[in-house]
Amino acid sequence: MSYDLYFWRSAAGEPDEICDRLADEDVDGVDPSPEVERFRSGLLGRWPDLADRIAPWAPDLGWREPWGRDDLAAYFVTLTLSYSTEPSVLRDIAALAHEHSLVTHDPQTGETLR
Repeated sequence: MSYDLYFWRSAAGEPDEICDRLADEDVDGVDPSPEVERFRSGLLGRWPDLADRIAPWAPDLGWREPWGRDDLAAYFVTLTLSYSTEPSVLRDIAALAHEHSLVTHDPQTGETLR
């Protein structure tokens, strides 16, 4: 079993609505930010195994088969994580998102961290 976490800097709308749009790679109302790209880089630098669990596709995943648009990395990050992911890793990911002033949303629980 897995679940998704979404991260963005600022966006118009309710978090669940934003996640629904982002799942379809619709970034209408979502502001791009270099902080999103820095967060993504930090994630992949610290946890390279997340490369097969991160979206959207971007050139930093060069070895992975491209899919979808390749111009969205500044808008959002989605992670698909296993329910067995260590709580300490989740805390560290949330702390990294906070360092970059990103919104973190879990659409499964409706919980949003700012």
